[in-house]
Amino acid sequence: MEFYAHSVNNEGKGKCQLLSEHLINVAEMTSKNADKIGLRTIGEYIGLMHDSGKYQNNFQEYLRKNCKKRGEVDHSTAGAQIFGVFFLKNSNESDVITKFIAEIVPLCIASHHTGLIDMLDEEGKDKFSERMNKKVSKDEVLKNMDMDDEIKNKIKELSIETLTNKINIIVRKIRKSSVSKLVKKFYLGMVARFLLSCLIDADHTDSANFELGAKADLRQNNKYVSWSLISERLENHIKELNEKNKSNVKVKQIRQRISDDCFKAGKTFGKGCYKLEVPTGGGKTLASFRFAVEMAKRHNLDRIIYCIPYTTIIEQNADTIRKIVEKEANEKGRIIIEHHSNLIHKNETKEEIDQNDILTENWDAPIIFTTNVQVLETLFGGKTSSTRRLHQLAKSVIIFDEIQTLPIKCVHMFNNAANFLVDFCNSSIVLCTATQPLLDGNEICEYKGRLKVDGEIVIDKSSIFEELIKRVDIINEVKNPYKTDDIAKKAIDLADKNNNCLVVCNTTRSAREIFEKIQSNQNQKTYHLSARMIPVHRKWVLRKIKKDLNNGKKIIVVSTQVVEAGIDIDFKCGIRALAGLDSIFQAAGRINRNGNLPNTGKLYLCEFSEENIQHLKDVDKGKESSKIVLSKHKIISPTTGIMNDYYEDYFYQRKKEMQYLCKHENSLLDLLSENSRHGERNLCLRQSFREAAKIFKPVDDPTMSVFLEKGKAKRIKEKLSKKLYSSERRKLVRELQKYSLNIRCEQFCNLYNRGIYKVSDDLEIFCLDNCYYNNDFGFTEKAKLDKGGICV
Repeated sequence: MEFYAHSVNNEGKGKCQLLSEHLINVAEMTSKNADKIGLRTIGEYIGLMHDSGKYQNNFQEYLRKNCKKRGEVDHSTAGAQIFGVFFLKNSNESDVITKFIAEIVPLCIASHHTGLIDMLDEEGKDKFSERMNKKVSKDEVLKNMDMDDEIKNKIKELSIETLTNKINIIVRKIRKSSVSKLVKKFYLGMVARFLLSCLIDADHTDSANFELGAKADLRQNNKYVSWSLISERLENHIKELNEKNKSNVKVKQIRQRISDDCFKAGKTFGKGCYKLEVPTGGGKTLASFRFAVEMAKRHNLDRIIYCIPYTTIIEQNADTIRKIVEKEANEKGRIIIEHHSNLIHKNETKEEIDQNDILTENWDAPIIFTTNVQVLETLFGGKTSSTRRLHQLAKSVIIFDEIQTLPIKCVHMFNNAANFLVDFCNSSIVLCTATQPLLDGNEICEYKGRLKVDGEIVIDKSSIFEELIKRVDIINEVKNPYKTDDIAKKAIDLADKNNNCLVVCNTTRSAREIFEKIQSNQNQKTYHLSARMIPVHRKWVLRKIKKDLNNGKKIIVVSTQVVEAGIDIDFKCGIRALAGLDSIFQAAGRINRNGNLPNTGKLYLCEFSEENIQHLKDVDKGKESSKIVLSKHKIISPTTGIMNDYYEDYFYQRKKEMQYLCKHENSLLDLLSENSRHGERNLCLRQSFREAAKIFKPVDDPTMSVFLEKGKAKRIKEKLSKKLYSSERRKLVRELQKYSLNIRCEQFCNLYNRGIYKVSDDLEIFCLDNCYYNNDFGFTEKAKLDKGGICV
């Protein structure tokens, strides 16, 4: 009798893959994935056993006749229980390592379709033991497995002793580490999540390969262009860039020093966690990439993962690197992958799947550009599509750009996960920013998880800061609160004297009101920038701003914080609403950025008295800490130790939040480690994995993406409503992102079916009516209507 894993159309009518073939393929891939942390044998066991529950007769009947609903036959529980039969009869049940293996392997098998299940649920019930004792056709599975000679022989080849020895190495390393009991439990949970990632990726890959046929050859399977070639192309580009650079000679020399320090560090440093702290405008994007390439080349790492907090700048950074490294036509889309948009295809067929789909689903490329949100979901979220990528963080250089934007609630979990990646997964981490948060500082509770930093990348950082900060003076005027009229008047006066001025606000409402006040003055051109504008609109405005600045025209720009990230723009002076010091120094980096003024530029720090930021907790708390620190420092400069003082106060204020608080005075950190509320249990793993995943949200205020039917977007929308293959759709959707913006879920719900509507049934894409978009400010909840009440 032949046993099958699945059919192409899941109805038993198409070509079927033999179960033995699937199990052996998945075992091979899982073992290869798990070998990154020295757990090849346990990976092979998990892969070989994961679908053994499909040897049940009722599953085979379902597959042949399609007589049951998908998922109705529980094969994962049977597979989890079968492992215990093979393993425990050859092991010492009282041994701690044996007990750990007897939990972690069945846990991964039982969880491979759902994400990690709870060991203990929120009420303290032992859900793992309940699952392991669930009644399934275990004897039937064993009988049928015994009939499958290929699988029977493969199981006999596996060594229980090797399995035990390998897991013992990593468990002993965790036990001997100098971290707290809580963190050790967290690490054990990370081992489970890592192994599940190895299995999910292998399972999905083999199943997809069987269905894709020839298209499976689009996979790269870690066979990438060499780091030596990428390094050569990057060095050639940097040489050309230095020859074309039009910045002030001193600024140019400092940027070159930073870049060269990164290059040397990458060639000489061991794997570890490093800080790259350089002033805004110091060229850290290319410099950090230069470090990563040399580090990857030296240590034979698999990939570079560049994590960016804002989707507004991810495309431009990816395009910058893409132009450098993807030189040949056959390399397009195979060296760099951007992953920051989860477009949902409800009815995708194998013909519709393209190269980008295949490579993005498990980050199968040497260079990945993604968002911090995607990485946090991979580390702590519950979706199998996210967990699948976790093992790809191993043997990688992971760059976290603008690390100061890390959500405060995620600090301890991030620190512990980062330490795990470095200490157990052979990865290196780079923390990039002009304002380095003290994730390794004394205000971070060591018991709950303090980041271990191995060093600084830039040599003589203080002298670099001293030279670059000479470009701008920050003038403290917070003692005298400014109303909207006062700020507008001050901006006009500064523009009259300096020919241009930048005003940075904390809220979109404040930016709009100040813009309107200034716009009524006809002596200069006034521009507005915010995240409420679609990218193509914002880019068009930025082009006009840069052109006017280069031509010496008198202009004022009023912006939200959107101007402080990834925008290369240079003003003579500016005004910044009081906020966290990290934001203040980011704004200062847009004043005399290239050092071309004969004297220093000026940034005036003011209290915007009519600005309401109570709903912006991070900004509000940052502002509070800034006030305290500014009262002690007369000179506002990163060389005076002011940033350390700021973060010490800011982290002290919010130290309780850092463990990700949830109900019952509990925290996600506890749920993913000790689960201390539930007392002693006879389990090595006690985590409420599923409960934690349900609670976890990287962003407090989730948003929905909508696009505006303007310009090319109108034609794109018409094409998307037709039946197209995925490759064509993805090109259109990528183009459509230039016309899209994120709005709060509450705003989305208020306007749905009134000002927002769905484009097609099989795509989660929504269109915003043009009457809810202002040509100066972007998205508005108040529609523009004519006298007859019709949208204009």
